[in-house]
Amino acid sequence: MTSCAICNNGLTPEKEITCDMCRNYIHTTCSGLSRTELQYLKNKDRKLSFHCPTCSDLKLQLAKLHELASTVGALESELRTLKESMTSRDVKIDPIKVPDVECIIQEVSDRQRRKNNIILYNVSENVLNNRNDQVAADMELVGELLQMLDVSVDNLRTIRLGKFDSSRTDMKRPIKVCLPDGDIASKAFQRRQKLRTSDKFKNVFLVKDKTPMQLKLYREARQELLTRKAAGETDVYIKYINDVPKVIKAGGPEN
Repeated sequence: MTSCAICNNGLTPEKEITCDMCRNYIHTTCSGLSRTELQYLKNKDRKLSFHCPTCSDLKLQLAKLHELASTVGALESELRTLKESMTSRDVKIDPIKVPDVECIIQEVSDRQRRKNNIILYNVSENVLNNRNDQVAADMELVGELLQMLDVSVDNLRTIRLGKFDSSRTDMKRPIKVCLPDGDIASKAFQRRQKLRTSDKFKNVFLVKDKTPMQLKLYREARQELLTRKAAGETDVYIKYINDVPKVIKAGGPEN
């Protein structure tokens, strides 16, 4: 007798369903589907498919793998850009310092971790004697800022970056905001212009959390932009192409 792929108990034809991915049989009661959904799946002309929990997890992992592959591809493009920039300036490349596979994996991992974060600059800092009170004040401030951006968050963490100087009363150390996932961070970043309409937050700048390599590539592009403008070019700007910052001439090819 065929057994259920979830509970391993025996099956009967009238109370089983087949996974469209692995073709294993599952009890209808183990599928987690409603009666309406089960009735729909009996239709031979249905357009939707059913995947068992194991295959659903596999699809999720494959999606994450695809995202990782895209990140690796973007990183390889950045490395080529950096190498071309160094070559064009006759910079001698030390083979020992050329990023290897392990460095690339570490960079990808770092980017995956940082994509859940945002950084806030020019945020006033209350000088409180108790560190817990300081953290609570920052949490309340960040919560108010996110609420203004129409971003709802149940769980977040704030970290002041840089060393605290008790002798200063005008401290404005950046705040790293660690959010539950990258979608929330992206939503906050996309709505950052709303801060300009607030008297309280109009001078606060919200940016993505970048890795040291990403910051280095941006500085390279920024320096190239300044050099070209100093040489008389006025129609050039920085544009991200495949997550790589490049100096582009208005109306020119993006390569």
